[in-house]
Amino acid sequence: MTSRIPGRLARRALGLAAAGLVAATGLAQAQPQGQSPPASYPNRPIRIVVPFAAGGGVDTVSRPLAQALSGILGQPVVIDNRPGAAGNIGMEHVAESPPDGYTILHSNSGVLVTNPILYSNTRARPSRDLLPVGQVTTDPLLYIIPASLPVKDLREFVAYARARPGQVSFASGGAGGVTHLVGELFAIRAGLQLIHVPYRGAAPALTDLIAGRVQLMFDTLGLVQSHQGANSIRLLAVATPERLAALPDIPTAAEAGVPGAEVNSWQALMAPARTDPAIVAKLTAALKQALASPELLRLYAERGFLPTFNPPEVVRDNIESETATWTEVIRQAEIKLE
Repeated sequence: MTSRIPGRLARRALGLAAAGLVAATGLAQAQPQGQSPPASYPNRPIRIVVPFAAGGGVDTVSRPLAQALSGILGQPVVIDNRPGAAGNIGMEHVAESPPDGYTILHSNSGVLVTNPILYSNTRARPSRDLLPVGQVTTDPLLYIIPASLPVKDLREFVAYARARPGQVSFASGGAGGVTHLVGELFAIRAGLQLIHVPYRGAAPALTDLIAGRVQLMFDTLGLVQSHQGANSIRLLAVATPERLAALPDIPTAAEAGVPGAEVNSWQALMAPARTDPAIVAKLTAALKQALASPELLRLYAERGFLPTFNPPEVVRDNIESETATWTEVIRQAEIKLE
């Protein structure tokens, strides 16, 4: 597949309910095991590092979560946006921070799973340098086309693209991100030759999709919910194993004729490796309590996010299994990033 640089969903029921110096053997080994945390933890503000700019999807989830955690933990929880290098700067910062529970990462699965595959120069490796605190949301991805495209379902889109090899493009919010990789996975499973067009974020990609400059993109409920009633876009499928309760009439990609293109996109909190297990357990309990808050659930539903608490071991297993999946996709698509 080829790439070029351009010129330039939604309610869900509210019941949804590190390490100073870098050792030669890895960041996780740079900090010795500490003593048991003081009973007063936390006794000062906690920073949640978001490895993206303010206003993006992770940031939008993180800010109300920080408020909820502050009330539960009895200390201010502040957001520290550290964008850059596709999220690697923020991830590395947390991995290299003292494992004392006062600096944690809120990131998406793209940074935690695919970045270590795509960027060989990334100093931090989540499996080695970070500990899961818990999953925060599930972010289902949708197959989105402009309403002007003369196809009405995914089968017709596949036929349309197959008849125009190398002429149909899909947009993403950036090279190497999950919205890029799901497009590559779809093309592989459907046997299509699509052109990848990376943008600097999802918003400009959606603008060009609506204008018909690109023919397909993949993104979340939250991005497109305001456009559903405007007849400017059409949703062909969801990239999830099952249909979404919020979109019961939209089929899965497998139902629509493209099996094997299921994708799990999610967000999670992570702490520096070697953080005391008692601190991680306290943060996990606070996260679980926050995600049961009716107010937080309401806010997330309004913004198209699906709160999904999962404990650390589930996050760890997801990172491991998805790393294997995306390693193969990246190999087949011959994606190379610096």
